[in-house]
Amino acid sequence: MKKFLTLTLCFIILFTNTSYCQPTIVKTAIQDLDTVNNRINVMIKEITGDEPLNINELTKDIKFCESILVSNSKQISNAHSTETDIQLRRTYSTILYTIALYELSLSNMLMYINDDSKTNFFIDTCALFRQGNTSLYILKLESS
Repeated sequence: MKKFLTLTLCFIILFTNTSYCQPTIVKTAIQDLDTVNNRINVMIKEITGDEPLNINELTKDIKFCESILVSNSKQISNAHSTETDIQLRRTYSTILYTIALYELSLSNMLMYINDDSKTNFFIDTCALFRQGNTSLYILKLESS
């Protein structure tokens, strides 16, 4: 009976989904992406709102979000290059994809607020933000 229990426990430990043993870098990255997601959402609402835009404040918010994304991108890229677990590498790739979507969204937003006649940049901002939001949602589901 002890052997059976021991084998069962070993089997469970070996075949447990890696989401239960993800490193803190993944959890931190998801939290940071959630923060960036919320800030971009607020910025889009400010742009579409009735109040006049404070370009300096929006630019500071964009730079802040970009700094978070750059920091996470470096950490995840380094972890991805040394990781051997396929599922964890996939998670890292998803995080990098989401970061890229948010970075593109922020770049387009910056282009738009500097020249509001270029509405295609704002449309791209919203589309890329939506894709990043969806990617983050799926990432959260897979890592919980």
